[in-house]
Amino acid sequence: MKKACAALIENGTFTWAKDEPPVLTDLHMEIPMGKLVAVVGQVGSGKSSLLSAFLGDMEKVSGLVHVKGEVAYVPQEAWIRNATLKSNVLFGKTCDETIYKEILKACALEQDLAILPAGDMTEIGEKGINLSGGQKQRGINLSGGQKQRVSLARAVYSDADVYLMDDPLSAVDSHVGKHLFQQVIGPEGLLNSKTRVLVTHGITHLPQTDLIIMMKDGKIIEAGGYRQLIEKKGAFYDFIIQFLSQDEGEDSEDELEEMKHVVETVTGEKIIVRRRSRHQSKVSESERGKSVPDSEIPKEEDRTLHPNGEGRLIEDETTEKGRVKWSVY
Repeated sequence: MKKACAALIENGTFTWAKDEPPVLTDLHMEIPMGKLVAVVGQVGSGKSSLLSAFLGDMEKVSGLVHVKGEVAYVPQEAWIRNATLKSNVLFGKTCDETIYKEILKACALEQDLAILPAGDMTEIGEKGINLSGGQKQRGINLSGGQKQRVSLARAVYSDADVYLMDDPLSAVDSHVGKHLFQQVIGPEGLLNSKTRVLVTHGITHLPQTDLIIMMKDGKIIEAGGYRQLIEKKGAFYDFIIQFLSQDEGEDSEDELEEMKHVVETVTGEKIIVRRRSRHQSKVSESERGKSVPDSEIPKEEDRTLHPNGEGRLIEDETTEKGRVKWSVY
């Protein structure tokens, strides 16, 4: 394995079970050390499976897989254990207050701490946690975006060598996503010296990546730098043009203009960006029943719940005995 290479797959073919057909085939890729690599493609193209192959979660039919150093994984669905928010971030590691607070700020968690009854010592977790003695307690869930930011903070604090991130920005709105990319994932973020593999459906950050890998049907169909792939006018170019022509107002004007400018500069062609207004986009989202962006979600527990003791947001479940009147039925 080359010294400048943090992870690689050579002639790799992978499946989820030995008696099932391969999900990933003929993969050959090298992840350069200390670089940000984006993995893009349509839904079902094999992006998440690629991370699973690096993690060793898939059956290897053939080929070689190697990852150098410690690995931190940020899954698409964040996992939160029934403990304090601080414990969820530290995850057993010794606390360095300076680094810890810096990570909380970068992961946009400071506002959440301000409204939690005991700050980072507030207990969070999933509902229906079985505790010792057979007791069952009811935990308070964070929103999807809050969970994802806690999960990302945990990964950052682990100080790993290689970061595998499965679309961590999908659970947050565009403004929070931009903050997380700038402060954590991107070239100016906390992880800028680390090797990062980012699976993403949002493509406005792609110009700031070092390498882009495009997948289709479990195969890598293109790989290269952003300008290089645009100039090639292949599948990635078509992918970008389709995005620019169908954008629905979630991304900032500056980011879209930057992407448009790069495409026009490289190809010499005029690109028309079809973009609805923010008002139209929000009305359409409401009509389609989409969720409100994470930063705008009113936190019901913050208004109605009070802690049991020092930051506890869980209470023991109880059952009542007696008869129910026939009039109830």
